[in-house]
Parts: sequence; structure tokens; C-alpha cells
Amino acid sequence: MNNNMTDILEQYIKELFDEASENQIVIKRSNVAQKFDCVPSQLNYVIKTRFTPEHGFIIESKRGGGGFIRITKITLHNDTDYIDYLIDNIDGDTIEVEEAVRIVKILLDKGYIDKFDYNHFADSVDTVVATYNQFLEYVKDDVAEKMQTNTKVHLKDMTVKFLENIKYNKRG
Repeated sequence: MNNNMTDILEQYIKELFDEASENQIVIKRSNVAQKFDCVPSQLNYVIKTRFTPEHGFIIESKRGGGGFIRITKITLHNDTDYIDYLIDNIDGDTIEVEEAVRIVKILLDKGYIDKFDYNHFADSVDTVVATYNQFLEYVKDDVAEKMQTNTKVHLKDMTVKFLENIKYNKRG
């Protein structure tokens, strides 16, 4: 993926929001791809990585000839609303390591937490994963699978507790 094109497409979408009269824009993949002489999948990549719910956006997409992408900016009133939103949108009973770290990295980038908090969380995740990996060679495959699932359950719990701690510290 051409990083420069990724940045150009992100900037274009942000400019569309700046010009929009509401918190929503609608774009056609084919028109944007043609305008920037890129493939539609590059636009998809930008949207999937930079306009996610964690970044404050909701995406609706319709494929095909009349296809479009509707991007809506989520309006939240304060920091605790945003953190509640993140907690509510961690789907399922488990979370992948990459997703947990990505959510906390977004909090760092948006200034909700500082580098110390981010590093503390990342180090905790590393410890959980290292503990899991340490025993893998000693257990059968079915046990390893259960351990992996349990680790992801605990990782989700840890992520939610971290977010809740940040939320309550923001209130103070």
C-alpha cells in the first residue's frame, strides 16, 4: 500500500467533512478512485484503518454499480462518552492482542492517556501473552486452544478494566 496515497485519501475525506454541513458524507468508490488514479481497494484500506468507530466514525457501505460509502462522524459530548463507546463496541467475549493495543494506541494519539499509561498497558499485554506462550509446548493442542481462548477472555477483561479506570480518572 502506497503510504503517500493513503495519506492523500485520508486528507481528502477529512476535507470533505470540513466542507460538509452535517456530520456525514457520502462518496462513491469509483469516483474517488478515478479522481486520485488509484484502485478502489486503496480507498477501502484507508476507510478500514483510519475511519473506524474507535476513531469516531461509523461506516455504511453498499457495493455494486450504484455503490457508495457513507461515513458518519460520531458526536460524543465528552471523554467519558467516548470511552463508554469503546467499551460498548468491544464485541464478543474475547479480544485479539492487536485490537486491544490498537484501541489503547488511539487513546494515546487522541490525548486521553499519556505514554506512561500506554506503555503500562502494552507491557501488561506482553506479560499475559508471554505467560500463555511459555506453556504452549507442554500441553496438547486441545488444551492449548482452551488456553488461547481463556487468554483472549482475560485480555478483553483487562482492556475493559483499563478503559474504565481511564474513564473514572477523567471524571476526577
